[in-house]
Amino acid sequence: MSTSYDLTWKYVYHWADAKPDAEAIVFENQRVTYRQFADAVTANALAFIEAGVQRGDRVALIAMARPEFFYTFMAANKVGAMWLGVSPKFTLQEMRYIISDCQPTVLIALREYYDRDLGPEIEALAQEFPCIKKVLVIGDAPKGCERYDCYVLKPRVHLMEQLRDRAKQCKPSDNALLMYTSGSTGKPKGVVQTHRSILANVAVQIEHLYMDGDMRCLMHFPINHVAAAVEIGYACIYAGGASIMMDRFEPLETLRVVERERVTMFGQVPAMFLMQFGLPQFNQTDFSSVRVYAWGGATAPKLVLDVLTGLAERYNAKLATGYGATEMCGFTTYSHPNDSFETFLQTAGRCPAPFELRIVDDQRREVPTGQIGEIAVRGPFMMKEYWNKPEQTAAVLDAEGWYYSGDLGRVDEQGNVYISSRKSEMFKTGGENVFPREIEDVLEQHPEVLMAAVIGVPHEMYQEVGHAFVMPHPGRAPATDELHWHCKQNLVNFKIPKKIEVRPMLPLLPNGKVNKMALKAEIGV
Repeated sequence: MSTSYDLTWKYVYHWADAKPDAEAIVFENQRVTYRQFADAVTANALAFIEAGVQRGDRVALIAMARPEFFYTFMAANKVGAMWLGVSPKFTLQEMRYIISDCQPTVLIALREYYDRDLGPEIEALAQEFPCIKKVLVIGDAPKGCERYDCYVLKPRVHLMEQLRDRAKQCKPSDNALLMYTSGSTGKPKGVVQTHRSILANVAVQIEHLYMDGDMRCLMHFPINHVAAAVEIGYACIYAGGASIMMDRFEPLETLRVVERERVTMFGQVPAMFLMQFGLPQFNQTDFSSVRVYAWGGATAPKLVLDVLTGLAERYNAKLATGYGATEMCGFTTYSHPNDSFETFLQTAGRCPAPFELRIVDDQRREVPTGQIGEIAVRGPFMMKEYWNKPEQTAAVLDAEGWYYSGDLGRVDEQGNVYISSRKSEMFKTGGENVFPREIEDVLEQHPEVLMAAVIGVPHEMYQEVGHAFVMPHPGRAPATDELHWHCKQNLVNFKIPKKIEVRPMLPLLPNGKVNKMALKAEIGV
């Protein structure tokens, strides 16, 4: 990166000047150049000013990955506001909680998302929350709302001077991005990231994920997820690449887009890759354009790594993974291109400078190398706070800037980080600590298993025991006796699940991880 800026939106205008005709966004039949991208950001910023958005306000978008995602995100930042994405898959109750918590001044929303008419939800939110001064709808606007395109495209030359003044007031410490966590424990928390924390993370990421201005990056995660908002979405803007957007994950269509759009960076969670491997079209897909295969959110099962390694060797591509979280604004550890197969399989890479990582005990004292404890990280990427939740912020972020993740893991002599499980997922059986991820890894090594989830359930004698849920490859039906035997060959007795259920489908979160809260609720844990 030859030029360095301290505000997120400035990179849009930099690339608009440096390469105005280069593609910035591709979505369905839309192809947006960087000059068009910058013009759209300006138009949205002027519209937000006219709608009454002030410095420090919030702008919310109910949509998936599409051009308006980037337009509204960068425009909100340019006028000093904080942007947030909301999934159109959310129920009205879920939307209501987020809108109530963040109190946005402007709400932009899709009218339709595939077979769902969001009109009733939009009308309800508009009526219930007086904080919303303007509701803009992508598509036909319900009563009391305006069409997004019509409103944004109105001439506003008279507001240009005000926009310039507002842009000059922006500071690197301003709140830029609000992301609500999935709420695995309690209500979702709004994670606040600033211009500074976003830029600090992506400046390191683009080097370790081999991102540059020539990349064509697949962007098919929900926009309320850190993978879309920062790791793939904003990082692509920062590097000056092209974002190939899809507004949902559909395994076969994703493969078609990778081939048709000559995608160079193919990043997914392991569950997504696994779903694609089972398709007959997978082996016919042309992956010759892909330069980087990346995964996150979970360690890759052996099958995923086997297939991606084969593709990387065939087309001279690189593999990349890491460990991170919404609070960390993305990855804070990264693999190395020369890592061995076993290192890729078992670890999430190493923590690069200027980031810091350590493993601590329950008193937050650093533990010896190789010992399992809670992962703590520190660096300029760190969230500012949980929105409106000072006590919860103080519980995880100490005065020295260390964030206590709730993830358990260990670090070896080379600095490689091994992720065990969430602290809240670990369970005790007969006095022994059991980490579900270790059992899930073993189950997923079985040739007929696509993915697995293990939770601890109460037991009269052993306090807790493992209950495993297994999703097989399409067309396969492994017997539970066979899976128990497989576990027995690879695990000490107390780690073997006492019950294994085989199901054709497991509930998934929007980020592709198994929804363990849904499984726990189902069996009454």
